[in-house]
Amino acid sequence: MKLSRIAVALGFVVSVCGWGFCSDSGVVLEITGANQSPSVSSDAVWGWWNPSKYLVAWEPEESSDLGLADLRILIPGGGYTVVLSGEWYPTVNAVGSYEIVGSSEPVIEELQFSSSIYDLGFGQFFGSNDRNGVLPWIGATYMDLTEQLVSTPPPDADQETTTDRARAGLWGVVVGADATVTVWRSLDLTGRVLFRWATGTRKATISPPDSGGAAGQGGQVEVSDDIDHSMWGLDAGLRW
Repeated sequence: MKLSRIAVALGFVVSVCGWGFCSDSGVVLEITGANQSPSVSSDAVWGWWNPSKYLVAWEPEESSDLGLADLRILIPGGGYTVVLSGEWYPTVNAVGSYEIVGSSEPVIEELQFSSSIYDLGFGQFFGSNDRNGVLPWIGATYMDLTEQLVSTPPPDADQETTTDRARAGLWGVVVGADATVTVWRSLDLTGRVLFRWATGTRKATISPPDSGGAAGQGGQVEVSDDIDHSMWGLDAGLRW
């Protein structure tokens, strides 16, 4: 998939870490809240998300969304660490329009795109103590990607408003590394870098035009295609 990461954390990132015990090892819980807003590339192409096709207008929504962005659990034991994590992004909305032959007004299309990511990995910590070191890890990833396309034809066109939907559940691999350095007493500086790649099937329910060219008059059909998606991320924060 050619759509790059659609949300950039703005404002504040709060990392709350609780320490418990699993056998003789500490369990780390990281909860990240963020004010996220979409960042849309003009050459992004994913499913129905194709800004270059809208020759009249392309207007992505730039409002932000405050909420849970990331949840991670690190469970050390037996010399290795289990990494469980989930990432959630706000829904990206945009409106595009294009002209059709024989009409004085354009077709309006409203697009939505949302995604959530889940990781399960294993790694080993290398460092002088529990608060200073690096944790490289590798594992499996699952990407849940959903789309919606609402097409509204002009009043003078012999067409109906249609709503198409698609979903892709992709499985793949993720590699990453966490690092932590003590800054002062109970305060640590943390950082993380990772790369994901996944593949799977994108299934869509669409409203194709009938033999006369009128959209939505031919009922709804289900289609599918094989796709893949890659992404990378880098973040830094403070842990108390």
